[in-house]
Amino acid sequence: MIEIFNIVLSLLVLLIISSSPLSSNFYKKKLSYGQYSYFDRLSLNFLFNTYILLLISFTNINYSYFFIFLILSSLIINYFYSNKNYFYFLRDKNNLFFLFANVLIFFYIAADPTLSWDGLENWYFKAQNFFYNYNFFDLKNIPGLDYYPHLGTFLWGFFWKNSLLQYEYLGRFVNIFIFLLSIFSITSLLSKDDYLKPIITALLILLCFDVFLFRGYQEILVFSFFIFISKYFYLFILNKNKFSLLVCFLFLNILPWLKNEGYIFVFIFTLSLLFLINKIPQKKEVLLFIFLSWVLIAIKKFIFFKFLNLNMFHASDFKFSLDLYILASFFLLLAKGFVVAFFKYKIYIFLLISFLFLFKTKNIQKQYLNFINFLKINLLLYVLMIIFIYLSIINDPRGINWWIDNSLDRILYEISGFFLISIILIINLKKNYILK
Repeated sequence: MIEIFNIVLSLLVLLIISSSPLSSNFYKKKLSYGQYSYFDRLSLNFLFNTYILLLISFTNINYSYFFIFLILSSLIINYFYSNKNYFYFLRDKNNLFFLFANVLIFFYIAADPTLSWDGLENWYFKAQNFFYNYNFFDLKNIPGLDYYPHLGTFLWGFFWKNSLLQYEYLGRFVNIFIFLLSIFSITSLLSKDDYLKPIITALLILLCFDVFLFRGYQEILVFSFFIFISKYFYLFILNKNKFSLLVCFLFLNILPWLKNEGYIFVFIFTLSLLFLINKIPQKKEVLLFIFLSWVLIAIKKFIFFKFLNLNMFHASDFKFSLDLYILASFFLLLAKGFVVAFFKYKIYIFLLISFLFLFKTKNIQKQYLNFINFLKINLLLYVLMIIFIYLSIINDPRGINWWIDNSLDRILYEISGFFLISIILIINLKKNYILK
């Protein structure tokens, strides 16, 4: 019974922390652009607190004391600046669905809390480092690859340490919470009175959920943050408000602190912006976005170079072979890897269908067309990125087949979060919301 109570308490803690510093009253007054939802308020608050926790990971602050501070400050802010009816959000069936989905998956993970290989070999030790209140600078003393980023495992260790029973799997509930938050946030772009919204939300959860990735892997966080990135850039293109661009910037620049390929993801996104910049009125803001993103990458590289190890490309040696037989075998293995990934994650099939519809549809409003072109550019660059990554490790002793079998599906899964919005666009297109 105490374990059930602790599981429910874990959800309550995540909701409390995600309810501030942006209060509901401020949210309604300042962010009333029309496309923002209750889930966006939660995600924006969680984003803000994540940056705070990232900074805390470099200090000697007692994590338990800071946890208490987060809870108390959130409760105080909501008491004075929010609607005094603390259960108002339960009136919305989507909010109830969100709570139910969290509890359901929490219990599912609790029933079998085992860790998978990479989660146990590398990521677990980082989380354990923070569980015992050590900081970033102590990561060099633990097992595993120290050049792996640490933010996801800090969240894991932080909530693990500050859970009632201090069971390890309770720290991983934060990944479930962020995953569901991203799905509910992206489906909020559907019409509010659309009866399909809960059905689409449930379908996306089922198609994107993989229990394996919740066993200590960090791909689920990259996938979820990609959803937020695409949504807020979409809102920026539609509304031309700087706030959406700022939020997009903040979500994007979390990625290198979650996985090493986050460097490449930031580069591709900013490169895509350069291709689209002539279509964007706020050119100065976009150029500043690009410049600051590269600055933050340089800062992160410097920190790891100075205090840990810096290895952006893992096993890459960049020795390409021009042998036609080797190249033919390489592309055959890569194509096979894509097919396997498509069958493993059915969401790719829906994304492929949505791409075909979007790319062939005419008479789309200009602002939507600009965003669709942005998706096209990113899609092309990600295909080239995958080819480049696996060509760079073609001579690795473990063999290219090993690398494709063990990583391609997870890389594609991460990237799919960015393109999940295409499914929403197709539904809105079918309802003539984005046609001329």
